[in-house]
Amino acid sequence: MRNRFLSLLVIGIMLLGIAAPARAQTTAVDATTLQYQALAGEAARNILTLAGSRDFNSMYDLMHPDSKEVAPRSAVVGLFDAAYSQSQAGVPQVINIEIVDYTWPVTGETYSPAARVTFVQPIVDQNGQQTFAQDAIYLAPDAEGNWGWFFGNSAEMVQAAIDTYGNTNTATTSGSSGAVLTTPLQEGDFLVNTVNDLDAFWRDVIGYTEYAYQSPGVVIVAEGDTVQSACGPATTGFWGFYCPLDAKMYLDEKLLDDLGSQGYYFAAAFVIAHEWAHHVQTGIGLTRTTAPDEWNEVHSIELELMADCMAGVWARDAAGRGVIEPGDIEQAASFAIQMLGDPDYIGEYDEQAHGNAEQRVSAIMGGFNEGFLACNLLI
Repeated sequence: MRNRFLSLLVIGIMLLGIAAPARAQTTAVDATTLQYQALAGEAARNILTLAGSRDFNSMYDLMHPDSKEVAPRSAVVGLFDAAYSQSQAGVPQVINIEIVDYTWPVTGETYSPAARVTFVQPIVDQNGQQTFAQDAIYLAPDAEGNWGWFFGNSAEMVQAAIDTYGNTNTATTSGSSGAVLTTPLQEGDFLVNTVNDLDAFWRDVIGYTEYAYQSPGVVIVAEGDTVQSACGPATTGFWGFYCPLDAKMYLDEKLLDDLGSQGYYFAAAFVIAHEWAHHVQTGIGLTRTTAPDEWNEVHSIELELMADCMAGVWARDAAGRGVIEPGDIEQAASFAIQMLGDPDYIGEYDEQAHGNAEQRVSAIMGGFNEGFLACNLLI
């Protein structure tokens, strides 16, 4: 079934043209149209460049929010990963941009303004001969004015992608549902929801890379208790840390409770997301050092700011699914400014440096606004 689906995909719709339906009407050319063409063209070039470089997770980050509501990351990234593995496709080049009224056939909703971006893509066939395929991708601005692309030329095609690639989660964390959430984190047990969603999100992200994903352990240390980790003791007041020696994160129950009681629930979620990012970093081979000389060795501050950025990427994805509210990321940024910045006596390349408040906010918001592209991480 999967091979037949891929054959139909590659033969019928030239890889990235899976977003291209037939119905659209061109609007008149004027100054506003030229502005739309510039914005849509820049967005399309970024998207197509990511496709050509096989950075499908970053490409998903740039999808229109309405499309994300229908097509989960695992389905989109999985389909592109499989399709590109069957064809030697180069970086697509934009050749025309039209501003149109676009009806997305997956839902029947019409977007105006929208853009039809035509591109050509070099493809090497099974005989080693290079050919060029021409197709189109459709984009429309979201509520923030960012132009995002649409996945799928029919509801049936999207459902086939979901059926084939969208159920890859087999989470091993105790109590995990194995699927990303589609309801707010606060509906039910907030802690369980956060853990389950982070586990499913990263399983999807890592699932189509060369790396193997294993769920981390999550240890909640009750107030007044001390738990011995492989990296040392965890006693009330430590807030949280990830221990790569036993692949577990240790979380301070008092901190989580205090943040929740003050209404800062997403600040608590951010603490967990940051530590989860460290687990992912360990899984892909990154290590903390004071004298890096290999590709996978990084200073403490680089590792920590990357983890902040990765937490921001998760928040971006969660916001697109309606799991968190738009103002939640600002809550995490405020928390970073008030509580998380390094004091002045910690040097930038100290072995435990995390970054000052401004650096940490920039990393968090970079991941939230730009996705994986902001994190200096290709997965």
